[in-house]
Amino acid sequence: MKFTAAVLVLAAHLAAAQSAAPHAASANPLAFSIVSIRPHDPNGAGGGYHVAPDCHEITVTNLTLSFLVSNAYNVKDGRFLLGGPSWVKTARFDLEAKLDDADIPAVRLTEDQCVALLQPVLADRFQLKVHHETRPTLVYNIVLANGGLKMKRSGPLVGSAQPAPCNIDASRRGSAVVRSCPMDRIIGVLEDGPDRFLIDKTGLTGRYDFELHWTPDNTPDTSPLAGGPSIFTAVQEQLGLKLSPSTVPMDILVIDSAEKPTPN
Repeated sequence: MKFTAAVLVLAAHLAAAQSAAPHAASANPLAFSIVSIRPHDPNGAGGGYHVAPDCHEITVTNLTLSFLVSNAYNVKDGRFLLGGPSWVKTARFDLEAKLDDADIPAVRLTEDQCVALLQPVLADRFQLKVHHETRPTLVYNIVLANGGLKMKRSGPLVGSAQPAPCNIDASRRGSAVVRSCPMDRIIGVLEDGPDRFLIDKTGLTGRYDFELHWTPDNTPDTSPLAGGPSIFTAVQEQLGLKLSPSTVPMDILVIDSAEKPTPN
Protein backbone atom coordinates (compact mmCIF):
# COMPACT_ATOMS: atom_id res chain seq x y z
CA MET A 1 0.00 0.00 0.00
CA LYS A 2 1.64 3.40 -1.05
CA PHE A 3 1.79 6.52 1.05
CA THR A 4 -1.25 8.79 0.86
CA ALA A 5 -2.66 11.61 2.92
CA ALA A 6 -4.45 8.99 4.99
CA VAL A 7 -1.15 8.17 6.66
CA LEU A 8 -1.41 11.50 8.44
CA VAL A 9 -4.14 9.96 10.57
CA LEU A 10 -2.32 6.67 11.03
CA ALA A 11 -2.52 7.03 14.81
CA ALA A 12 -6.30 6.85 14.61
CA HIS A 13 -6.11 3.65 12.59
CA LEU A 14 -3.67 2.15 15.05
CA ALA A 15 -5.91 3.00 17.97
CA ALA A 16 -8.86 1.45 16.16
CA ALA A 17 -6.90 -1.72 15.46
CA GLN A 18 -5.82 -2.07 19.08
CA SER A 19 -9.40 -1.82 20.36
CA ALA A 20 -11.06 -3.35 17.30
CA ALA A 21 -12.46 -6.61 18.62
CA PRO A 22 -15.80 -6.18 20.37
CA HIS A 23 -14.66 -8.51 23.17
CA ALA A 24 -11.48 -6.55 23.92
CA ALA A 25 -12.88 -4.72 26.93
CA SER A 26 -14.69 -7.70 28.41
CA ALA A 27 -13.57 -9.97 31.23
CA ASN A 28 -12.70 -12.63 28.66
CA PRO A 29 -10.96 -10.89 25.75
CA LEU A 30 -11.25 -12.55 22.37
CA ALA A 31 -8.03 -14.49 21.82
CA PHE A 32 -6.65 -17.25 19.65
CA SER A 33 -6.72 -20.55 21.53
CA ILE A 34 -4.32 -22.41 19.23
CA VAL A 35 -1.11 -20.78 18.03
CA SER A 36 1.72 -22.43 16.14
CA ILE A 37 4.88 -20.56 15.13
CA ARG A 38 7.99 -22.06 13.59
CA PRO A 39 10.86 -20.93 11.35
CA HIS A 40 10.05 -21.35 7.69
CA ASP A 41 11.78 -24.23 5.93
CA PRO A 42 14.38 -22.52 3.69
CA ASN A 43 13.79 -25.25 1.12
CA GLY A 44 10.06 -24.61 1.10
CA ALA A 45 8.50 -22.81 -1.83
CA GLY A 46 6.17 -19.84 -1.89
CA GLY A 47 4.62 -17.84 0.87
CA GLY A 48 1.35 -16.21 1.75
CA TYR A 49 -1.01 -14.62 4.23
CA HIS A 50 -4.64 -15.65 4.70
CA VAL A 51 -7.30 -14.36 7.08
CA ALA A 52 -10.48 -16.46 7.22
CA PRO A 53 -13.63 -14.39 6.55
CA ASP A 54 -15.14 -15.23 9.95
CA CYS A 55 -11.81 -14.55 11.70
CA HIS A 56 -11.51 -18.12 12.99
CA GLU A 57 -8.04 -18.62 11.52
CA ILE A 58 -5.00 -16.68 10.31
CA THR A 59 -2.35 -18.53 8.32
CA VAL A 60 1.06 -17.08 7.50
CA THR A 61 3.72 -18.79 5.41
CA ASN A 62 7.29 -17.59 4.80
CA LEU A 63 6.87 -14.03 6.10
CA THR A 64 8.87 -11.81 8.45
CA LEU A 65 8.12 -10.47 11.91
CA SER A 66 8.22 -7.00 10.35
CA PHE A 67 5.31 -8.01 8.12
CA LEU A 68 3.39 -9.50 11.05
CA VAL A 69 3.84 -6.39 13.19
CA SER A 70 2.83 -4.08 10.35
CA ASN A 71 -0.41 -6.00 9.89
CA ALA A 72 -1.20 -6.55 13.57
CA TYR A 73 -0.80 -2.84 14.32
CA ASN A 74 -2.39 -1.63 11.08
CA VAL A 75 0.74 0.11 9.84
CA LYS A 76 -0.29 0.52 6.23
CA ASP A 77 3.18 1.47 5.02
CA GLY A 78 6.19 -0.51 6.23
CA ARG A 79 8.32 2.62 6.19
CA PHE A 80 6.50 3.73 9.33
CA LEU A 81 7.75 0.74 11.28
CA LEU A 82 11.23 1.20 12.72
CA GLY A 83 13.63 -0.42 15.18
CA GLY A 84 14.11 -3.95 16.39
CA PRO A 85 16.97 -6.38 15.74
CA SER A 86 18.02 -6.82 12.12
CA TRP A 87 16.46 -10.27 11.83
CA VAL A 88 12.90 -8.87 12.08
CA LYS A 89 13.15 -8.04 8.37
CA THR A 90 15.00 -11.15 7.25
CA ALA A 91 14.07 -14.20 9.35
CA ARG A 92 10.94 -15.88 7.99
CA PHE A 93 8.26 -17.72 9.89
CA ASP A 94 5.16 -19.85 9.45
CA LEU A 95 2.26 -19.07 11.79
CA GLU A 96 -1.18 -20.55 12.39
CA ALA A 97 -3.62 -18.98 14.85
CA LYS A 98 -7.14 -20.29 15.49
CA LEU A 99 -10.14 -19.30 17.55
CA ASP A 100 -12.33 -21.82 19.30
CA ASP A 101 -15.58 -22.29 17.40
CA ALA A 102 -17.51 -20.99 20.41
CA ASP A 103 -15.49 -17.76 20.36
CA ILE A 104 -16.10 -16.82 16.72
CA PRO A 105 -17.86 -13.42 16.88
CA ALA A 106 -21.50 -13.33 15.82
CA VAL A 107 -20.82 -10.00 14.11
CA ARG A 108 -18.16 -10.41 11.44
CA LEU A 109 -14.99 -8.48 12.15
CA THR A 110 -13.03 -6.61 9.52
CA GLU A 111 -9.67 -8.02 8.43
CA ASP A 112 -7.89 -5.25 10.37
CA GLN A 113 -9.83 -6.20 13.50
CA CYS A 114 -8.96 -9.86 13.03
CA VAL A 115 -5.23 -9.34 12.62
CA ALA A 116 -5.21 -7.00 15.65
CA LEU A 117 -5.79 -10.19 17.65
CA LEU A 118 -2.19 -11.11 16.78
CA GLN A 119 -0.84 -8.33 19.02
CA PRO A 120 -0.87 -10.40 22.24
CA VAL A 121 0.41 -13.42 20.28
CA LEU A 122 3.44 -11.45 19.11
CA ALA A 123 4.01 -10.05 22.60
CA ASP A 124 3.91 -13.56 24.09
CA ARG A 125 5.77 -15.62 21.50
CA PHE A 126 8.27 -13.03 20.18
CA GLN A 127 8.52 -11.06 23.44
CA LEU A 128 7.65 -8.09 21.26
CA LYS A 129 7.65 -4.62 22.79
CA VAL A 130 6.65 -1.55 20.76
CA HIS A 131 5.83 2.09 21.27
CA HIS A 132 4.59 5.03 19.18
CA GLU A 133 6.50 8.20 18.38
CA THR A 134 5.54 11.33 16.50
CA ARG A 135 8.45 12.41 14.33
CA PRO A 136 8.84 15.32 11.91
CA THR A 137 9.13 13.74 8.48
CA LEU A 138 10.06 15.20 5.10
CA VAL A 139 7.26 14.68 2.59
CA TYR A 140 6.53 16.00 -0.89
CA ASN A 141 3.15 17.46 -1.74
CA ILE A 142 2.07 16.76 -5.31
CA VAL A 143 0.54 19.96 -6.70
CA LEU A 144 -0.32 21.29 -10.15
CA ALA A 145 2.62 23.04 -11.79
CA ASN A 146 2.48 26.40 -13.53
CA GLY A 147 1.60 25.85 -17.16
CA GLY A 148 -1.15 23.33 -16.53
CA LEU A 149 -1.59 19.59 -16.45
CA LYS A 150 0.13 17.59 -19.20
CA MET A 151 -1.18 14.11 -18.35
CA LYS A 152 -3.90 12.90 -20.71
CA ARG A 153 -7.31 12.10 -19.26
CA SER A 154 -8.21 8.45 -19.89
CA GLY A 155 -11.35 7.54 -21.80
CA PRO A 156 -13.74 4.66 -21.06
CA LEU A 157 -13.37 1.18 -22.48
CA VAL A 158 -14.50 0.96 -26.08
CA GLY A 159 -18.21 0.18 -26.13
CA SER A 160 -18.57 0.73 -22.39
CA ALA A 161 -19.07 3.53 -19.92
CA GLN A 162 -16.65 1.84 -17.52
CA PRO A 163 -13.00 2.95 -17.28
CA ALA A 164 -10.24 0.65 -18.44
CA PRO A 165 -8.35 -1.07 -15.60
CA CYS A 166 -5.28 0.73 -14.31
CA ASN A 167 -2.08 -0.59 -15.88
CA ILE A 168 1.47 0.44 -14.96
CA ASP A 169 4.56 -0.79 -16.81
CA ALA A 170 7.59 0.23 -14.78
CA SER A 171 9.71 -2.75 -15.76
CA ARG A 172 12.51 -0.51 -17.04
CA ARG A 173 14.37 1.57 -14.48
CA GLY A 174 13.78 5.27 -14.94
CA SER A 175 10.76 4.74 -17.19
CA ALA A 176 7.03 4.25 -16.62
CA VAL A 177 4.08 3.84 -18.95
CA VAL A 178 0.79 4.47 -17.15
CA ARG A 179 -2.66 3.82 -18.57
CA SER A 180 -6.03 4.66 -16.96
CA CYS A 181 -4.71 5.15 -13.41
CA PRO A 182 -5.99 7.40 -10.60
CA MET A 183 -3.70 9.54 -8.50
CA ASP A 184 -3.44 7.06 -5.62
CA ARG A 185 -1.80 4.60 -8.03
CA ILE A 186 0.27 7.26 -9.79
CA ILE A 187 1.87 8.19 -6.47
CA GLY A 188 3.61 4.81 -6.41
CA VAL A 189 5.35 5.62 -9.69
CA LEU A 190 6.44 9.09 -8.63
CA GLU A 191 7.90 8.10 -5.25
CA ASP A 192 10.92 6.53 -6.98
CA GLY A 193 12.68 5.37 -3.84
CA PRO A 194 12.05 3.89 -0.40
CA ASP A 195 12.44 7.15 1.53
CA ARG A 196 10.34 9.56 -0.51
CA PHE A 197 6.83 10.15 0.83
CA LEU A 198 4.27 11.84 -1.41
CA ILE A 199 0.91 13.40 -0.57
CA ASP A 200 -1.59 14.13 -3.33
CA LYS A 201 -2.69 17.78 -3.14
CA THR A 202 -3.79 18.08 -6.78
CA GLY A 203 -7.50 17.49 -6.29
CA LEU A 204 -7.49 15.36 -9.45
CA THR A 205 -10.17 12.67 -9.38
CA GLY A 206 -9.97 11.18 -12.86
CA ARG A 207 -7.81 8.52 -14.50
CA TYR A 208 -4.80 9.45 -16.58
CA ASP A 209 -2.41 8.18 -19.27
CA PHE A 210 1.23 9.20 -19.56
CA GLU A 211 4.80 8.12 -20.20
CA LEU A 212 7.49 9.33 -17.82
CA HIS A 213 11.26 9.12 -18.26
CA TRP A 214 13.82 10.24 -15.68
CA THR A 215 17.24 9.50 -14.19
CA PRO A 216 16.75 7.60 -10.91
CA ASP A 217 18.52 8.71 -7.74
CA ASN A 218 22.11 7.47 -7.32
CA THR A 219 22.49 6.57 -11.00
CA PRO A 220 26.23 6.05 -11.81
CA ASP A 221 27.74 8.51 -14.29
CA THR A 222 28.60 5.58 -16.56
CA SER A 223 24.96 4.43 -16.79
CA PRO A 224 23.01 4.96 -20.02
CA LEU A 225 20.40 6.67 -17.84
CA ALA A 226 22.85 9.33 -16.63
CA GLY A 227 22.34 12.87 -17.86
CA GLY A 228 18.55 12.74 -17.99
CA PRO A 229 16.16 14.79 -15.86
CA SER A 230 15.67 14.08 -12.16
CA ILE A 231 12.29 12.77 -11.05
CA PHE A 232 11.46 16.32 -9.88
CA THR A 233 12.22 17.89 -13.26
CA ALA A 234 10.60 15.07 -15.22
CA VAL A 235 7.36 15.26 -13.24
CA GLN A 236 7.11 19.00 -13.82
CA GLU A 237 8.12 19.05 -17.49
CA GLN A 238 6.41 15.85 -18.64
CA LEU A 239 3.32 15.64 -16.41
CA GLY A 240 2.59 19.24 -15.41
CA LEU A 241 2.87 18.36 -11.73
CA LYS A 242 5.28 19.54 -9.04
CA LEU A 243 6.77 17.85 -5.99
CA SER A 244 6.84 20.48 -3.26
CA PRO A 245 8.77 19.64 -0.04
CA SER A 246 7.16 19.97 3.37
CA THR A 247 7.76 18.69 6.91
CA VAL A 248 4.83 17.14 8.79
CA PRO A 249 4.48 15.14 12.04
CA MET A 250 4.07 11.41 11.41
CA ASP A 251 3.07 8.60 13.75
CA ILE A 252 5.81 5.95 13.80
CA LEU A 253 5.63 2.50 15.40
CA VAL A 254 8.98 1.56 16.93
CA ILE A 255 10.00 -1.98 17.85
CA ASP A 256 11.84 -1.71 21.17
CA SER A 257 12.79 -5.39 21.41
CA ALA A 258 11.95 -8.83 20.06
CA GLU A 259 13.25 -12.38 20.42
CA LYS A 260 13.00 -15.34 18.09
CA PRO A 261 10.29 -17.69 19.37
CA THR A 262 10.71 -21.29 20.43
CA PRO A 263 9.11 -23.36 17.66
CA ASN A 264 5.97 -25.36 18.43
